[in-house]
Amino acid sequence: MTGQRLTVLAFLAGIASAAVCHAPAMASQDAGEAAGFVHSNLLHTLFHEAGHLVIDQFQLPVIGQEEDAADSFATVEILNTFDDHVDILLDAAEAMIVSHELAEATGEPFDYFGEHDLDIQRGLRIVCHAVGLDPDRYDEAARWLDMAEERRITCEDEAIVAADSWEALLADHFLPEGEPASDVSVEIVEDQAFTTEIALLRETRVLDEFAGWLGDTFRLPEPVEVVAEACGEENAFYDPAAVRITLCHEFIGAMFVLASER
Repeated sequence: MTGQRLTVLAFLAGIASAAVCHAPAMASQDAGEAAGFVHSNLLHTLFHEAGHLVIDQFQLPVIGQEEDAADSFATVEILNTFDDHVDILLDAAEAMIVSHELAEATGEPFDYFGEHDLDIQRGLRIVCHAVGLDPDRYDEAARWLDMAEERRITCEDEAIVAADSWEALLADHFLPEGEPASDVSVEIVEDQAFTTEIALLRETRVLDEFAGWLGDTFRLPEPVEVVAEACGEENAFYDPAAVRITLCHEFIGAMFVLASER
């Protein structure tokens, strides 16, 4: 990494601080920061998969890559939902930037034909949309990332288009006030190989937090399952046939590893 990149990553780590706990080998403050970082990334990942879910369940049109649409959905909805969205979004952006830098440092080839954009593009787009929708709270991040004033203006334009587009597409699918919540169930599959990951899920109740938001926000045509389990891969995904969002225990573990690499 260059010195400038290290400075940027250190800055993001410093201003994106939430709190929970992990790895006994860490000091308690470092452990809290690591688990807070993981918690933020799990939220953004779950919201991303919810983007795929609403596109499928409501048969929404998508122009461009669906993965980009799911990313913008996650960022817009987190901004609309959480008072502490700065912590969540900067942690998510940092994870993608760090992941890119680590791959670059090891010489890992980038998948330019992948269904996702490069991690660094995804991370910087999170910041771009956040700056566009809440410039005051993300001003410091924009300055540390050397975002030009001209780019801030176009980020605002892009972010407003994304937010307005989602609002229009979802207008007929929001749950009316007073109507019972949609059916969203949560299951954490126990596995002795992932005790730390499962402990984080239970302590933070992140799946319940996400499921509550999903069920209270949208009138979903079918019951939705949110499952955390071992998958044999570091992944999270939406299965339209089962109407299920799966968060792999391996992915949570990978986020803890990434937290230690910041």
